[in-house]
Amino acid sequence: MPLQRLHLKNFRLFQDKTFSFSDGINLILGENGSGKTTVLESLNVLLTGNSFRAKETKECIHSDKEFYNVSAKGIINGKNLNLFVENSHNKKLFSKRLLAEKSVKKEELYFLQVVLAKNLRMIDGEPEIRREFFNDLMFHVKPEIKKLHNAYQKVLKQRNRALKKKLSSSEVSLWSKELSTLGLKLSLEQYNFFNVFKEHTLQSIEKNISIGSFSYLDKLSVTFSKGWERSKKLEESLLESLERDMALGYTSKGPHRMDFTFKVENKKASSNLSRGQIKILILLVFLSSIKLLKDLKDTEILLMIDDLGSELDLSNLTSIIMKILESENQIILTGIEGEEMHKSLKKTTNFTQINI
Repeated sequence: MPLQRLHLKNFRLFQDKTFSFSDGINLILGENGSGKTTVLESLNVLLTGNSFRAKETKECIHSDKEFYNVSAKGIINGKNLNLFVENSHNKKLFSKRLLAEKSVKKEELYFLQVVLAKNLRMIDGEPEIRREFFNDLMFHVKPEIKKLHNAYQKVLKQRNRALKKKLSSSEVSLWSKELSTLGLKLSLEQYNFFNVFKEHTLQSIEKNISIGSFSYLDKLSVTFSKGWERSKKLEESLLESLERDMALGYTSKGPHRMDFTFKVENKKASSNLSRGQIKILILLVFLSSIKLLKDLKDTEILLMIDDLGSELDLSNLTSIIMKILESENQIILTGIEGEEMHKSLKKTTNFTQINI
């Protein structure tokens, strides 16, 4: 069993609150504004050191207090896990992660899959949402690519700085050459991992269609965009876009602009599917990525889905819950008492209900 107990002290609206989790599905129920998403946020801070709602984790401190701390206990591969974070207005975030009483890095713990409202724009929203999702998977499976990505980002910042300062073309070109060298290596890694991601995703969804589920996703495809013209070398594209980049003050071409597009019957999924169908597609993509991580790295995964029941009718909701159950991971869902999700869960499985 991964996480068993979570304690919040002065974290947002919770001054002193303990939650107990079971293996399998945990459903957090409460009214809007009761703190359901805050529980997910606290776990995100605990496991990653970041909040998905605020730039600074200090913003999570209760309005009347000077500090917060979050702690949790669990088990990974039969070993006791103890997690602790603390933050205050005049100190930096302090973290302690112990597995079998030995300090471990956060990368050695769970891979945290969090599905929030912003992720539900992954199909038709801004490319940054898709890139963040893609990079999280890629870096976890192949950490060495993150080093290459960071090196590329450092050179990109230097080129952008030169563009903003309106330095000479020759000075910008020096950074362009280095950016091109690193960019080609990064783009190849992105493309290779995209093909693995694409294969897992399409096979998983096609399997569901073959047994009669989600037929509206028949003829689904995913296409890759490397971030510059397909027919040109990166160095050539950077040179041709130099005048435009000088005007913009940033680099408009390169693997940092990588993207991918979901299509159904060769039309963008965003224009071919309803809101509920798009949500199902996104959830299936997240679930297939869990299988990818299990197959490639045998990773411990914690899946958290905020407000699962919104925009889904009872039929689609029941179908996606059955798919979530197949993932065999610890899962934390949030919802509102009396919603279709609650009714659907009662029909399909035993689950732990947590009322706020």
